[in-house]
Amino acid sequence: MIRFFYGGIVLVFGLTGCKPHPAPPTNSPVEQPPAKPERWFQFPTDNRFLLQANAEDQFFTPTTTARPWSSGSFGCVRNSGTRLHEGIDILSIKRDEDEEPIDPVRAAASGEVVHINRNIAASNYGKYVVVAHEVNGFPFYTLYAHLRTVPEELKIGLNVDSGDELGVLGRTTNTSDGIASWRAHLHFEIGVQINRRFNGWFKSWYRDGKNLHGPWNGLNLLGLDAADILKQDHAGQFELGEYLLSLPVLCRVRVNRQTLDWLDRYPELIDDGPEAIDTPHAWDLDLSFSGIPIRGTPVRDPELKLKAKYMILNVDADVRRQHPCSGLLFQKGQKWIFTSKGQRHMDLLIFR
Repeated sequence: MIRFFYGGIVLVFGLTGCKPHPAPPTNSPVEQPPAKPERWFQFPTDNRFLLQANAEDQFFTPTTTARPWSSGSFGCVRNSGTRLHEGIDILSIKRDEDEEPIDPVRAAASGEVVHINRNIAASNYGKYVVVAHEVNGFPFYTLYAHLRTVPEELKIGLNVDSGDELGVLGRTTNTSDGIASWRAHLHFEIGVQINRRFNGWFKSWYRDGKNLHGPWNGLNLLGLDAADILKQDHAGQFELGEYLLSLPVLCRVRVNRQTLDWLDRYPELIDDGPEAIDTPHAWDLDLSFSGIPIRGTPVRDPELKLKAKYMILNVDADVRRQHPCSGLLFQKGQKWIFTSKGQRHMDLLIFR
Protein backbone atom coordinates (compact mmCIF):
# COMPACT_ATOMS: atom_id res chain seq x y z
CA MET A 1 0.00 0.00 0.00
CA ILE A 2 1.36 3.44 -0.97
CA ARG A 3 -0.02 6.71 0.39
CA PHE A 4 0.37 10.10 -1.21
CA PHE A 5 -0.54 13.30 0.66
CA TYR A 6 -1.85 16.04 -1.55
CA GLY A 7 -3.50 19.15 -0.13
CA GLY A 8 -4.66 17.31 3.00
CA ILE A 9 -6.21 14.47 0.99
CA VAL A 10 -4.82 11.03 1.34
CA LEU A 11 -4.64 9.08 -1.96
CA VAL A 12 -4.25 5.38 -1.42
CA PHE A 13 -3.14 2.98 -4.18
CA GLY A 14 -3.13 -0.75 -3.63
CA LEU A 15 -0.46 -2.49 -5.72
CA THR A 16 -1.15 -6.08 -4.80
CA GLY A 17 -4.01 -8.02 -6.32
CA CYS A 18 -5.13 -5.07 -8.39
CA LYS A 19 -6.87 -5.68 -11.72
CA PRO A 20 -6.56 -3.43 -14.75
CA HIS A 21 -9.71 -1.55 -15.57
CA PRO A 22 -11.17 -2.33 -19.00
CA ALA A 23 -10.81 0.34 -21.64
CA PRO A 24 -13.84 2.61 -21.79
CA PRO A 25 -16.24 1.76 -24.56
CA THR A 26 -15.96 3.77 -27.73
CA ASN A 27 -18.29 4.29 -30.63
CA SER A 28 -15.45 4.53 -33.14
CA PRO A 29 -14.98 1.35 -35.22
CA VAL A 30 -11.92 -0.77 -34.62
CA GLU A 31 -9.45 -0.15 -37.41
CA GLN A 32 -8.67 -3.38 -39.29
CA PRO A 33 -5.37 -3.97 -41.07
CA PRO A 34 -5.70 -3.63 -44.86
CA ALA A 35 -6.69 -6.89 -46.56
CA LYS A 36 -3.98 -8.57 -48.56
CA PRO A 37 -4.67 -8.50 -52.30
CA GLU A 38 -5.93 -11.80 -53.65
CA ARG A 39 -3.38 -13.41 -55.92
CA TRP A 40 -3.95 -16.12 -58.47
CA PHE A 41 -0.36 -16.73 -59.54
CA GLN A 42 3.08 -17.22 -58.16
CA PHE A 43 6.25 -16.83 -60.19
CA PRO A 44 7.20 -20.14 -61.86
CA THR A 45 10.87 -19.80 -60.83
CA ASP A 46 12.77 -17.97 -58.09
CA ASN A 47 13.60 -15.16 -60.52
CA ARG A 48 11.61 -12.13 -59.28
CA PHE A 49 13.55 -9.36 -61.00
CA LEU A 50 10.41 -8.46 -62.96
CA LEU A 51 9.16 -6.72 -59.82
CA GLN A 52 12.25 -4.51 -59.50
CA ALA A 53 12.54 -1.21 -61.33
CA ASN A 54 14.77 -1.27 -64.42
CA ALA A 55 15.78 -4.89 -63.87
CA GLU A 56 14.15 -6.43 -66.94
CA ASP A 57 17.54 -7.51 -68.32
CA GLN A 58 17.90 -9.77 -65.27
CA PHE A 59 14.49 -11.35 -65.81
CA PHE A 60 14.06 -11.81 -69.58
CA THR A 61 16.40 -13.88 -71.75
CA PRO A 62 17.22 -12.24 -75.11
CA THR A 63 17.42 -14.31 -78.29
CA THR A 64 21.10 -13.39 -78.80
CA THR A 65 23.72 -11.39 -76.93
CA ALA A 66 23.28 -8.65 -79.52
CA ARG A 67 19.53 -8.34 -78.96
CA PRO A 68 17.84 -6.41 -76.12
CA TRP A 69 16.04 -8.12 -73.24
CA SER A 70 12.72 -7.27 -74.91
CA SER A 71 13.30 -10.05 -77.46
CA GLY A 72 12.51 -12.44 -74.61
CA SER A 73 9.25 -10.72 -73.70
CA PHE A 74 5.73 -11.26 -75.08
CA GLY A 75 4.41 -9.90 -78.37
CA CYS A 76 5.81 -8.77 -81.72
CA VAL A 77 9.43 -9.09 -80.58
CA ARG A 78 10.89 -11.61 -83.03
CA ASN A 79 12.09 -11.28 -86.64
CA SER A 80 12.06 -7.47 -86.58
CA GLY A 81 8.56 -7.44 -85.12
CA THR A 82 6.94 -9.72 -87.70
CA ARG A 83 6.85 -12.87 -85.56
CA LEU A 84 4.76 -13.31 -82.43
CA HIS A 85 6.35 -14.65 -79.24
CA GLU A 86 3.43 -16.05 -77.24
CA GLY A 87 5.26 -16.50 -73.96
CA ILE A 88 8.08 -14.98 -71.95
CA ASP A 89 11.61 -16.36 -71.56
CA ILE A 90 12.66 -16.26 -67.90
CA LEU A 91 16.41 -16.17 -67.24
CA SER A 92 18.10 -18.85 -65.14
CA ILE A 93 19.56 -17.54 -61.89
CA LYS A 94 20.88 -20.82 -60.44
CA ARG A 95 23.72 -22.87 -61.96
CA ASP A 96 25.66 -25.99 -61.08
CA GLU A 97 29.45 -26.35 -61.27
CA ASP A 98 29.17 -27.00 -65.02
CA GLU A 99 27.20 -23.77 -65.49
CA GLU A 100 24.05 -25.70 -66.33
CA PRO A 101 20.75 -24.42 -64.92
CA ILE A 102 19.28 -25.96 -61.78
CA ASP A 103 16.38 -23.57 -61.11
CA PRO A 104 13.28 -25.43 -59.87
CA VAL A 105 10.20 -24.78 -62.02
CA ARG A 106 6.93 -24.66 -60.10
CA ALA A 107 3.24 -24.53 -60.94
CA ALA A 108 2.18 -20.89 -61.14
CA ALA A 109 -1.34 -21.76 -59.98
CA SER A 110 -3.29 -24.77 -58.78
CA GLY A 111 -4.67 -26.95 -61.55
CA GLU A 112 -4.51 -30.24 -63.44
CA VAL A 113 -1.58 -31.53 -65.46
CA VAL A 114 -3.07 -32.04 -68.93
CA HIS A 115 -0.03 -32.59 -71.13
CA ILE A 116 3.59 -33.71 -70.67
CA ASN A 117 6.11 -33.96 -73.49
CA ARG A 118 9.25 -35.82 -72.52
CA ASN A 119 10.29 -36.49 -76.14
CA ILE A 120 12.66 -33.67 -77.07
CA ALA A 121 12.45 -34.53 -80.77
CA ALA A 122 8.67 -33.98 -80.78
CA SER A 123 8.72 -30.22 -80.21
CA ASN A 124 10.85 -27.10 -80.44
CA TYR A 125 9.68 -26.60 -76.84
CA GLY A 126 11.74 -29.66 -75.91
CA LYS A 127 10.52 -31.17 -72.66
CA TYR A 128 7.47 -29.27 -71.48
CA VAL A 129 4.42 -29.43 -69.23
CA VAL A 130 0.94 -27.90 -69.61
CA VAL A 131 -1.35 -27.29 -66.62
CA ALA A 132 -5.04 -26.37 -66.95
CA HIS A 133 -6.61 -23.93 -64.47
CA GLU A 134 -9.77 -21.98 -63.82
CA VAL A 135 -10.06 -18.45 -62.40
CA ASN A 136 -13.55 -17.21 -61.49
CA GLY A 137 -15.05 -19.59 -64.04
CA PHE A 138 -12.57 -18.65 -66.79
CA PRO A 139 -10.49 -21.60 -68.04
CA PHE A 140 -6.87 -20.97 -69.02
CA TYR A 141 -3.56 -22.84 -69.18
CA THR A 142 0.06 -22.36 -68.18
CA LEU A 143 2.92 -23.89 -70.15
CA TYR A 144 6.49 -24.56 -69.00
CA ALA A 145 8.96 -25.32 -71.81
CA HIS A 146 12.63 -26.20 -72.48
CA LEU A 147 12.79 -28.12 -69.18
CA ARG A 148 15.98 -29.95 -68.32
CA THR A 149 14.08 -32.66 -66.46
CA VAL A 150 10.47 -33.57 -65.68
CA PRO A 151 9.87 -35.75 -62.59
CA GLU A 152 8.81 -39.31 -63.41
CA GLU A 153 6.08 -39.10 -60.78
CA LEU A 154 4.44 -36.19 -62.64
CA LYS A 155 1.55 -37.70 -64.60
CA ILE A 156 -1.26 -36.45 -66.82
CA GLY A 157 -4.41 -36.03 -64.73
CA LEU A 158 -2.49 -35.20 -61.56
CA ASN A 159 -3.83 -32.23 -59.58
CA VAL A 160 -1.08 -29.86 -58.51
CA ASP A 161 -1.07 -26.99 -56.06
CA SER A 162 0.47 -23.62 -56.71
CA GLY A 163 4.18 -24.01 -56.02
CA ASP A 164 4.40 -27.74 -56.70
CA GLU A 165 7.55 -28.63 -58.63
CA LEU A 166 7.07 -29.49 -62.31
CA GLY A 167 10.69 -29.85 -63.35
CA VAL A 168 14.02 -28.10 -63.66
CA LEU A 169 14.71 -25.14 -65.95
CA GLY A 170 16.79 -26.11 -68.97
CA ARG A 171 17.49 -25.63 -72.67
CA THR A 172 15.97 -28.64 -74.41
CA THR A 173 14.64 -28.18 -77.96
CA ASN A 174 14.48 -30.06 -81.25
CA THR A 175 15.91 -27.19 -83.32
CA SER A 176 19.22 -27.75 -85.09
CA ASP A 177 20.84 -24.68 -83.48
CA GLY A 178 19.86 -25.74 -79.98
CA ILE A 179 19.87 -23.34 -77.04
CA ALA A 180 23.23 -22.10 -75.77
CA SER A 181 24.08 -22.65 -72.11
CA TRP A 182 24.13 -18.91 -71.35
CA ARG A 183 20.61 -18.63 -72.76
CA ALA A 184 19.03 -21.42 -70.69
CA HIS A 185 15.57 -20.21 -69.75
CA LEU A 186 12.01 -21.15 -68.95
CA HIS A 187 9.60 -20.40 -71.78
CA PHE A 188 6.47 -19.62 -69.77
CA GLU A 189 2.98 -19.03 -71.11
CA ILE A 190 -0.36 -18.03 -69.66
CA GLY A 191 -2.99 -18.47 -72.33
CA VAL A 192 -6.26 -19.83 -73.61
CA GLN A 193 -7.29 -22.87 -75.65
CA ILE A 194 -9.17 -22.09 -78.87
CA ASN A 195 -11.40 -25.15 -79.28
CA ARG A 196 -11.94 -28.31 -77.22
CA ARG A 197 -12.74 -30.16 -80.48
CA PHE A 198 -9.25 -29.55 -81.83
CA ASN A 199 -8.52 -33.21 -82.57
CA GLY A 200 -11.46 -33.43 -84.97
CA TRP A 201 -10.50 -30.16 -86.64
CA PHE A 202 -6.88 -31.31 -87.04
CA LYS A 203 -7.96 -34.48 -88.85
CA SER A 204 -10.12 -32.47 -91.23
CA TRP A 205 -7.48 -29.81 -91.89
CA TYR A 206 -4.35 -32.00 -91.97
CA ARG A 207 -5.65 -35.28 -93.34
CA ASP A 208 -2.28 -37.04 -93.27
CA GLY A 209 -0.68 -35.00 -90.51
CA LYS A 210 0.43 -36.29 -87.11
CA ASN A 211 -0.81 -34.55 -84.01
CA LEU A 212 1.61 -35.49 -81.24
CA HIS A 213 0.14 -33.19 -78.62
CA GLY A 214 -3.63 -33.64 -78.86
CA PRO A 215 -5.78 -30.61 -77.95
CA TRP A 216 -2.68 -28.99 -76.40
CA ASN A 217 -1.04 -28.62 -79.80
CA GLY A 218 0.43 -25.13 -80.24
CA LEU A 219 -2.04 -24.41 -83.06
CA ASN A 220 -4.81 -24.56 -80.45
CA LEU A 221 -3.16 -22.27 -77.90
CA LEU A 222 -3.08 -18.48 -77.75
CA GLY A 223 -0.77 -16.80 -75.27
CA LEU A 224 -1.34 -13.68 -73.20
CA ASP A 225 1.29 -11.30 -71.83
CA ALA A 226 2.42 -13.41 -68.86
CA ALA A 227 4.76 -10.72 -67.51
CA ASP A 228 2.00 -8.13 -67.46
CA ILE A 229 -0.34 -10.61 -65.77
CA LEU A 230 2.23 -11.54 -63.12
CA LYS A 231 2.80 -7.88 -62.27
CA GLN A 232 -0.92 -7.08 -62.15
CA ASP A 233 -1.60 -10.14 -60.04
CA HIS A 234 1.22 -9.33 -57.63
CA ALA A 235 -0.47 -5.97 -57.06
CA GLY A 236 -3.82 -7.69 -56.52
CA GLN A 237 -5.28 -6.11 -59.66
CA PHE A 238 -5.77 -9.08 -62.00
CA GLU A 239 -9.07 -10.55 -63.16
CA LEU A 240 -9.02 -12.68 -66.31
CA GLY A 241 -12.38 -11.62 -67.74
CA GLU A 242 -11.57 -7.92 -67.36
CA TYR A 243 -8.11 -8.53 -68.78
CA LEU A 244 -9.50 -10.15 -71.93
CA LEU A 245 -12.03 -7.38 -72.43
CA SER A 246 -9.27 -4.77 -72.10
CA LEU A 247 -7.31 -6.11 -75.07
CA PRO A 248 -7.34 -3.87 -78.16
CA VAL A 249 -9.68 -5.07 -80.91
CA LEU A 250 -8.07 -5.81 -84.28
CA CYS A 251 -11.25 -6.63 -86.18
CA ARG A 252 -14.89 -7.63 -85.95
CA VAL A 253 -15.92 -10.80 -87.78
CA ARG A 254 -19.40 -12.17 -88.37
CA VAL A 255 -19.53 -15.96 -88.15
CA ASN A 256 -22.29 -18.09 -89.60
CA ARG A 257 -22.75 -20.23 -86.50
CA GLN A 258 -25.46 -20.42 -83.85
CA THR A 259 -23.18 -21.91 -81.21
CA LEU A 260 -19.45 -21.67 -80.57
CA ASP A 261 -17.29 -23.77 -78.28
CA TRP A 262 -15.44 -20.60 -77.26
CA LEU A 263 -18.55 -18.83 -76.01
CA ASP A 264 -19.74 -22.00 -74.27
CA ARG A 265 -16.59 -21.77 -72.14
CA TYR A 266 -16.47 -17.96 -71.83
CA PRO A 267 -20.13 -16.89 -71.51
CA GLU A 268 -19.09 -13.75 -69.60
CA LEU A 269 -17.67 -12.41 -72.86
CA ILE A 270 -21.13 -12.38 -74.46
CA ASP A 271 -22.56 -8.86 -74.81
CA ASP A 272 -26.01 -10.03 -73.67
CA GLY A 273 -24.47 -11.75 -70.68
CA PRO A 274 -24.40 -15.47 -69.92
CA GLU A 275 -28.10 -15.50 -69.05
CA ALA A 276 -29.20 -14.93 -72.68
CA ILE A 277 -31.14 -18.05 -73.62
CA ASP A 278 -32.45 -17.52 -77.14
CA THR A 279 -30.23 -18.90 -79.90
CA PRO A 280 -28.89 -16.22 -82.27
CA HIS A 281 -28.72 -16.58 -86.04
CA ALA A 282 -25.03 -15.61 -86.12
CA TRP A 283 -22.30 -14.07 -83.97
CA ASP A 284 -20.17 -10.96 -84.32
CA LEU A 285 -16.78 -11.61 -82.72
CA ASP A 286 -14.23 -8.97 -81.74
CA LEU A 287 -10.75 -10.44 -82.17
CA SER A 288 -7.50 -9.33 -80.58
CA PHE A 289 -4.40 -8.96 -82.75
CA SER A 290 -3.50 -12.61 -82.07
CA GLY A 291 -7.03 -13.86 -82.76
CA ILE A 292 -8.45 -14.17 -79.23
CA PRO A 293 -12.23 -13.58 -79.29
CA ILE A 294 -12.65 -10.98 -76.57
CA ARG A 295 -16.31 -10.22 -77.12
CA GLY A 296 -19.25 -12.01 -78.73
CA THR A 297 -22.36 -10.14 -79.86
CA PRO A 298 -25.38 -12.24 -80.86
CA VAL A 299 -26.99 -11.40 -84.20
CA ARG A 300 -30.74 -12.00 -84.17
CA ASP A 301 -32.23 -11.57 -87.62
CA PRO A 302 -34.47 -14.31 -89.08
CA GLU A 303 -34.00 -12.76 -92.54
CA LEU A 304 -30.22 -12.98 -92.29
CA LYS A 305 -28.68 -15.06 -95.06
CA LEU A 306 -24.94 -15.67 -94.95
CA LYS A 307 -23.26 -17.57 -97.74
CA ALA A 308 -19.77 -17.54 -96.24
CA LYS A 309 -18.74 -19.23 -92.99
CA TYR A 310 -17.33 -15.92 -91.78
CA MET A 311 -16.77 -12.40 -93.05
CA ILE A 312 -14.75 -9.38 -91.91
CA LEU A 313 -16.99 -6.48 -90.88
CA ASN A 314 -14.37 -3.91 -89.91
CA VAL A 315 -10.67 -3.58 -89.04
CA ASP A 316 -8.80 -1.15 -86.82
CA ALA A 317 -5.86 -0.28 -89.05
CA ASP A 318 -3.98 1.32 -86.14
CA VAL A 319 -4.07 -1.92 -84.11
CA ARG A 320 -2.93 -3.81 -87.20
CA ARG A 321 -0.05 -1.37 -87.67
CA GLN A 322 0.96 -1.59 -84.01
CA HIS A 323 1.04 -5.40 -84.19
CA PRO A 324 2.78 -6.38 -87.44
CA CYS A 325 3.17 -9.95 -86.18
CA SER A 326 -0.58 -10.56 -86.20
CA GLY A 327 -0.55 -12.28 -89.59
CA LEU A 328 -4.32 -12.83 -89.62
CA LEU A 329 -5.34 -10.48 -92.41
CA PHE A 330 -4.04 -8.12 -95.08
CA GLN A 331 -5.44 -5.24 -97.09
CA LYS A 332 -6.01 -5.47 -100.82
CA GLY A 333 -7.15 -2.11 -102.11
CA GLN A 334 -9.99 -1.06 -99.82
CA LYS A 335 -10.80 -4.62 -98.81
CA TRP A 336 -9.47 -6.62 -95.87
CA ILE A 337 -8.85 -10.32 -96.48
CA PHE A 338 -7.87 -13.20 -94.20
CA THR A 339 -4.42 -14.66 -94.80
CA SER A 340 -4.04 -18.45 -94.95
CA LYS A 341 -3.11 -18.29 -91.26
CA GLY A 342 -6.23 -16.24 -90.56
CA GLN A 343 -8.44 -18.69 -92.48
CA ARG A 344 -6.98 -21.60 -90.54
CA HIS A 345 -7.57 -19.79 -87.27
CA MET A 346 -11.17 -18.94 -88.10
CA ASP A 347 -11.93 -22.50 -89.25
CA LEU A 348 -10.59 -23.82 -85.94
CA LEU A 349 -12.48 -21.23 -83.92
CA ILE A 350 -15.88 -22.09 -85.44
CA PHE A 351 -15.30 -25.85 -85.80
CA ARG A 352 -17.96 -28.00 -84.17
